[in-house]
Amino acid sequence: MEFANMDAFTFWKVQEEKATCSLFISEHGWYSTEKNKILKYVCHRSGYYKRKGKGIRHIKTQGTKKIDGFCPAGIKLTVCHVSGTCFVEYTSTHAGHTSDNLGHLTLTTKERENFALKIASKIPFQVILDEVRDSICNSELDRTHLLTKKDLHNIQQTFNLNNEAIRHTNDAVSIESWVKEVESSGCVLFYKPQDISLLEHQNLKKEDFILIIMNMGQLEILEKFADDCICLDGTHGLNPYDFQLHTLLVLDDLREGFPCAFLFSNRSDVEILVLFFSCIKEKMKRQIKPRVFMSDMEKTFYNAWIRVMKPADFRIYCTWHVDRSWRKNLNKIHSKEKQVMVYKQLRTILQELDQNAFTQMIDNFLRALVNDADTCEFGQYFKRYYTENVEAWAYCHRLHSGLNTNMHIERMHETIKYIYLNGKVVKRLDKAINALMKFVRDKLFERLITLNKGKISSKLKDLRARHKTSEGMDLKLVMVTEEGWEVPSALCQDLYKVEARKINCTCKLVCQQCHACIHQYSCSCIDSSVKWNMCKHVHLVCRFLNDRKELEVGNITQGPVPNASILQIDDGISSKVEEEQKILAAISQNTSISEENLYDEKEKLKMEVMELIHDIDKISTREEISALKKLVGPIKPTLHAIRLQQSRDLQHSMGASSKVHHNKNIKQQRRLFKTKKKTKKETVGLSNPGTEEINQIAINLLQLS
Repeated sequence: MEFANMDAFTFWKVQEEKATCSLFISEHGWYSTEKNKILKYVCHRSGYYKRKGKGIRHIKTQGTKKIDGFCPAGIKLTVCHVSGTCFVEYTSTHAGHTSDNLGHLTLTTKERENFALKIASKIPFQVILDEVRDSICNSELDRTHLLTKKDLHNIQQTFNLNNEAIRHTNDAVSIESWVKEVESSGCVLFYKPQDISLLEHQNLKKEDFILIIMNMGQLEILEKFADDCICLDGTHGLNPYDFQLHTLLVLDDLREGFPCAFLFSNRSDVEILVLFFSCIKEKMKRQIKPRVFMSDMEKTFYNAWIRVMKPADFRIYCTWHVDRSWRKNLNKIHSKEKQVMVYKQLRTILQELDQNAFTQMIDNFLRALVNDADTCEFGQYFKRYYTENVEAWAYCHRLHSGLNTNMHIERMHETIKYIYLNGKVVKRLDKAINALMKFVRDKLFERLITLNKGKISSKLKDLRARHKTSEGMDLKLVMVTEEGWEVPSALCQDLYKVEARKINCTCKLVCQQCHACIHQYSCSCIDSSVKWNMCKHVHLVCRFLNDRKELEVGNITQGPVPNASILQIDDGISSKVEEEQKILAAISQNTSISEENLYDEKEKLKMEVMELIHDIDKISTREEISALKKLVGPIKPTLHAIRLQQSRDLQHSMGASSKVHHNKNIKQQRRLFKTKKKTKKETVGLSNPGTEEINQIAINLLQLS
């Protein structure tokens, strides 16, 4: 047979392989003569199986494709050097195997490229599989109909479409490449890979890994809110090594958490944390003196902090962490009834707001624990870990601090693990870093959206809910005193004191109906003094004042707040514009978007490609070739996908539009439902005591001798 060129030969070869359910491969390269070059193809099932591994894994279920013998089928291709004409000698007879076993065939190069194009177009695997399986007709089966998700994963990996974070199969090399790429943006404050010693940091071990990240957008947020609340916590599970992620987080003007710096390290001692805070201090060019510093109950965080930064006014533990530690150690008490009793006493002591009463209650409580044989072990534990640091966990020592739990960081870690990493176990650190930077990018965009459109934050939702609750309370309950107002409790005989605090506050957490922000009043109840909400008692007082028209302009400024229902972030337009520009600058540093025109960008890209071509001549190892192929692989399918999408968008824009409203709901189908109600099983567990129970427990603790 004779073909005009290689393209014609390749087309015939693919069609012949498809018709005969076979595959011809070249075991050796070309060899040349004076006039021609020759390549021999053999049947892919011809030959003997040679084990390449160590025999740990079983051979696949369908067995090896080799028949442990010789198949005579083959193709001899001769190409003329001058004309490019292809001459083919074809032996079509197969022996030693059947021709109907599709399981031993592989996808052709063209088929793999087509699937790579769809993957690059972000089409889900299940949609691709549906298209393939719906395409079968006339009971004809070929190799593409046997496509599995494993095949798609292999194609995705071959064309390097699986994750933009993976720059090299070696995790360490991939991270090193990322650090070099973002070096100009300044977001990596410190980097020390493993197996490298740093002369300027003699205290770091050779096996230590340290990566500190903070981009310009995070720096801008930290500069603005660092003097209020600083939260610090660590988490595992973002890499297969023993590296822990530590996050420094602040609360913005919506009382929502914003991560401002990250630390990946195999150590979490004082030395590493001092280095972490020192890098932040050097970047900010000043020391931070926060009003509140919150972390878990390890002393290393705050000890490292005060070595670099200024001490906080409030150094507090997360109440959720304290409560979890108590619940975990209650098993030191063998009696279930006493566990419940001791836990309720702990919660009562925790929530006591009077310092004198707290001191008497904790002394009596500890004495009772130690004197009881069943609770003595727990009493020793409580004395060791909680009697010397009551200022860090007791409510009476954190009144009006503005922070109670560290759930902002907990929520952030869960968001990264279950949304940005799809709830999968992360086996590569570069993937975790990529997810982390995407999360920061999205948080910066959320900030831009809030600056321009406003946002109803969770704190504002709580504020509105409490105002609605106050509307069910009688205004006659408010009693005017010399210090402010008093409101009786609805559940007990306590009187809550409401005082006016801040004048002309520019806060944005404003109640529109009350014409007051969250800072203007304080209440002695836990909801206000500890959880830092605008409680129902404050709303009731504001409604009382508005109703009586007794607002004194010289004492408390109570004017209607424009657009209070839509929260605006900054008072001054210049301040808002400045923050917006800094965030945009930080985001644009991490993207490839350029303000240059298309021609200039193309010329610049050509220069970079030419430099890369010259670097190819310097390649000396197969590892470098493999890495380069992996980087170049996704270029072609991605460009094809973009062009295909553009053509589809053009065709869609030229089509007729539907007359059905885009927001119309579909008609719901009739559904089956259960008629038998489930009976809830009664379980005895640890639960927080109610208000009346707390009061009774407090009285009992005060009366203990």
